[in-house]
Amino acid sequence: MDKFERLKNIKCFLFDMDGTINLGDEIIPGMEGFFDKLTAAGRKYYLLTNNSSRSHEHYVQKMNRLGVPVTRNEVLISTDAFTNWMNKKKPGAKLFVLGTPQLLQIIEDAGFVLTNSLEEGADYVVVGFDQTLTYERLTIACRLIDKGVPYVATHPDVRCPIEGGEFIPDTGAMIELIKTATGKSPEVICGKPFVHMVDVALDKTGFKKEEIAMVGDRLATDIAFGLNNDILSIMVLTGEASMEDVENGNIKPDIILPHAKEILNYLD
Repeated sequence: MDKFERLKNIKCFLFDMDGTINLGDEIIPGMEGFFDKLTAAGRKYYLLTNNSSRSHEHYVQKMNRLGVPVTRNEVLISTDAFTNWMNKKKPGAKLFVLGTPQLLQIIEDAGFVLTNSLEEGADYVVVGFDQTLTYERLTIACRLIDKGVPYVATHPDVRCPIEGGEFIPDTGAMIELIKTATGKSPEVICGKPFVHMVDVALDKTGFKKEEIAMVGDRLATDIAFGLNNDILSIMVLTGEASMEDVENGNIKPDIILPHAKEILNYLD
């Protein structure tokens, strides 16, 4: 089937946010009213992010401020992929988590027990995007991992974009630090582009893979997420990746559009 024929039949769109819908605290020009039109066309949508440092409420408030109608149920974070996976693996597990207070709260609300010391131990160490990281907690995590406690990471992003085109170290950088210190890698990485984020999307939405499309601006996460997991991948040129990046790289999106609003032109 032609890729644009596949697009016509999509019932649910998964959207990356920054670079696809918004740039920082501003909506991308042309995205005003887009989601109302998508809903009017009978399509569902969810907003996806790997950024595990924030809560669902943070994204709901931010996107609502920008005019994007979204509720908590329609925001999927890599943290959801982690709790979904961990609930299948070991419900109620004891976890030592490197994460912000928002991340810790989501994990605790999902029914897990948080530990805070070497003496308490843990079933798993969890490495999230911890912008409140202290050397003491990093040390405890590494010592637990050295003792044989397996560890999981919420997502693989090495850098997180901030205002002005700059970046700050993200979870992937912390993974490399821990690997250097302990010689060990995560048992699982939960966010895009890995299957655990697909699992939570399928569980939450109830749609089949052929009914879902991933829309984003990053090749290594958004587009690889679609390609790796048999979901239609749509790259937009309003964010990180350019046509030159596609031409020079190994990751080839199913569809490339100049702007996410162009999706409406291909729907029945």
